[in-house]
Amino acid sequence: MGTSADRRHDEAHLWAPAIALVAVQVVHGAIPGPGENGGPPLGLVVGGVLLIASVAVVLGLNARRSWARLLLAITGAAVAAGFLLYHAIPVKTPLNYPYWGHGHPSAGVAQWAPVVAAIAVGTWCALAATARIPRLSPSA
Repeated sequence: MGTSADRRHDEAHLWAPAIALVAVQVVHGAIPGPGENGGPPLGLVVGGVLLIASVAVVLGLNARRSWARLLLAITGAAVAAGFLLYHAIPVKTPLNYPYWGHGHPSAGVAQWAPVVAAIAVGTWCALAATARIPRLSPSA
């Protein structure tokens, strides 16, 4: 069983990815998509839920809650997969808004940058939250 100091040390490396996850979602939401006609309402709803979960992670880390690590792993993986499926695949379905092809204007660098960043940051969060930090034994 770890002490409170051990848990703080273990969670210190989660702050940067957690804050980056919130930031990349806010930036993405602030940049209009190609053609400015938006996608299906599912994107707005799921995006809102994931943003709320990301903010909850930051608040949980601040309060040193044990669930924050698991929520970061789940939310990071969901953001990475969600952005990939919603914007980055070239297949149009009623549930996504691909940023390329299919008769609507293609996204520019301003739209693609947060999408690529969200996939990378979400993956970073999932990996950071599931990594085990080696501890030095007291006898070492």
